[in-house]
Amino acid sequence: MKKRITILSIVLLTIASSCNDDILDIQNQNQYTEDSYFASAPQFNEAIVATYSCLLHKGLYSRDYYFLFDLLGNDASNNTFLLGDLAQLQDYSYGPSSGPFTDLWRSLNQMVLRSNLVLKKTAVWEPTLPEDQELKKQYVAEAKYLRGYAYFQLVTLWGRVPLTLEDDADASANKGRAELADIWAVVEADFTAASTDLPLTYDASQLGRATRGAAVAFLGKALLFQKKFAQAEDEFTKLTASPYSYSLNSSFDAQFSSANGGTVETVFEIPHKWNGWGVGNQYYMFGGQEAWGGQATHSGRAQEYGFNDWNNVLMSKAALAAFTYQDEGGVAYTDPRAAKTFYGDAISGGDTDFCNNCVGGALPYPFAAEGYTWKKYEYYEDVTSYGGPASDINSQVIRYADVLLMLAESRIEQNIVAGALPLINQVRNRVGAFQYTALGSQDNARTILRRERQIELCGEQVRWFDLIRWGTAKQIINAEKTIQLNSQPFQDKHVLLPIPQLEKDSNPPVASDVDNDWN
Repeated sequence: MKKRITILSIVLLTIASSCNDDILDIQNQNQYTEDSYFASAPQFNEAIVATYSCLLHKGLYSRDYYFLFDLLGNDASNNTFLLGDLAQLQDYSYGPSSGPFTDLWRSLNQMVLRSNLVLKKTAVWEPTLPEDQELKKQYVAEAKYLRGYAYFQLVTLWGRVPLTLEDDADASANKGRAELADIWAVVEADFTAASTDLPLTYDASQLGRATRGAAVAFLGKALLFQKKFAQAEDEFTKLTASPYSYSLNSSFDAQFSSANGGTVETVFEIPHKWNGWGVGNQYYMFGGQEAWGGQATHSGRAQEYGFNDWNNVLMSKAALAAFTYQDEGGVAYTDPRAAKTFYGDAISGGDTDFCNNCVGGALPYPFAAEGYTWKKYEYYEDVTSYGGPASDINSQVIRYADVLLMLAESRIEQNIVAGALPLINQVRNRVGAFQYTALGSQDNARTILRRERQIELCGEQVRWFDLIRWGTAKQIINAEKTIQLNSQPFQDKHVLLPIPQLEKDSNPPVASDVDNDWN
């Protein structure tokens, strides 16, 4: 029997090999191909939306990104409920196989891949309608903005990474690591191009798309991170005048509430939408973004951080301490943003009127013993508990207060201290904080500016990037961790993230260019 099957197999293989290969190459006429799909504006729009969707992938803004950089930057400290890879962030015990960092690497590179595909296909698209010609310019600009964003993240977090500027899987599969200058040049070029052709605004149905102001802000940020202070100042200054109309939200709280979509302060944000229990899967952030998640786009942050829900992280002791400092007269002062950032007791400055909707009203909570908990991005003023990751509070990526403080920093670093004073006071005035009459020396102004950024942007995944670019991460974090953990876990290698093991296993040129199994 075995012999008969073998003979039959040989006969079938012989027949197949003698047939015309074209007979076997039959195209399903009801199925798109890469060449047939990109034919009109709606298809290009879908491709751009799919590129934006990477911002909701694992490692980014549906989940993980807030854990990663609030914990690394020591804005947050893990509660006992936080386990696994995420718990390793507090003491920097993570390694190349860290799941969240691998997911972040994969999602950012997928954004590059999709951006490159859009750019490749738009290059040969020749629309005849004037409105489609304008849309082509917009889609190209959006693709460059998103690619610029992805490489900005990659170069600041990992340093030298593979640089892919074409949609060609064979060409990009085994690329080695590019030089820093070359990657930064792409970031600058992409944001510069985007800032020319992106719209100033969109109608309400298109909120969340990158605007011209977002591209200018990120270009300024890229220049600031490279210490090109005069050029950064030029970009940030543009956003303070016509045709831009940004201003500070009159309510700090509202900027982090479910009403925060597209406010006057928003420069770029990630829209979240809770579609209810019947559409998609509420836990899509655990891997169902383009599979079983359906139409879900909400964030898990409110529930993950919420004291009456999962309570995975607390305010760090260092973050709490930052809100109490001396005023210009040397008197101890508690910043009013404390009560807008965390729940706490009176001595901490935190909001003591919490959980109004809890059974029994505002309940006593032993914050000093149990840890101070987050108010920013929470909405316990509206609900008792979430019962699921139902938050539709948009994630702020860059807002006007951040722009004003980066503009102030650009001037301080050029020793134009007086020019930074009104910018810092503008941010402080919004919350009723005292106004500085002077910033003093350049060093003193730098100290004030850095404290302002820590307080104003607390819990917005900013401090880690600030400490790394200022070159102060090891000194500051180890001093803070000595108090919190009685250890100094930050090593020199931690200024960059470890190259993911997944990349090393699949890309030999990168693997051979990694030192000490790290970077």
